[in-house]
Amino acid sequence: MEHIRDSRVLIYVADPMCSWCWGFSPVLKDIRRRYEKQATFQLMLGGLRPGNTERFDESRRAYILQHWQAVHKRTAQPFNFDFQMASTFTYDTEPASRATLVAKQLMPGKEWEYLAHVQEAFYVRNADVTRVEVLEELAMTLGIDALEFRQAFQKSQTRQRVWEEFDQSRQLGVNGYPTLLGRSGQSVSPLMHGYQDSETLVPTIEKFLQEVL
Repeated sequence: MEHIRDSRVLIYVADPMCSWCWGFSPVLKDIRRRYEKQATFQLMLGGLRPGNTERFDESRRAYILQHWQAVHKRTAQPFNFDFQMASTFTYDTEPASRATLVAKQLMPGKEWEYLAHVQEAFYVRNADVTRVEVLEELAMTLGIDALEFRQAFQKSQTRQRVWEEFDQSRQLGVNGYPTLLGRSGQSVSPLMHGYQDSETLVPTIEKFLQEVL
């Protein structure tokens, strides 16, 4: 059974600051629970707006909130629509992605919980998850040592690694989030591009798992 499970991988490609990924969180939790014994789950960071430097003005805020409203309406996930950030804030998704990678490195398996913590902090509490202090605090809630986290986060190798992961996701044909891919051996196939609920997604996963038995 373990050999079969390891030969079937469900790759979830996401960005911690992607609102549709936050909307997908309950579905992700459901499918991980359903298929934890039938497949290996892998989290891949896609890079929604890495390195973004656009000024966060009122028009940008209105544009973002429009998306958040659409996600909330479709998924019922909670959002804090106040979303008042400092004038220095930029919607750069690289730091949160890098922090998630660090959580994975320092405490393998906890990257899923860390991803959810970052999402909840940003969308519900409107915490600035582009700041290392905030990301470090979230890591500490998982029992990760603050100094160890910061040192790993600030390494040039870690920056390089997360950008390589962004590139890898694009090489797999991913250009939007959330995305779910199925891998069996060297073969990778798309199972979901963009948000889907469990009822829609489960039959697709079932078909993939049956085909690669």
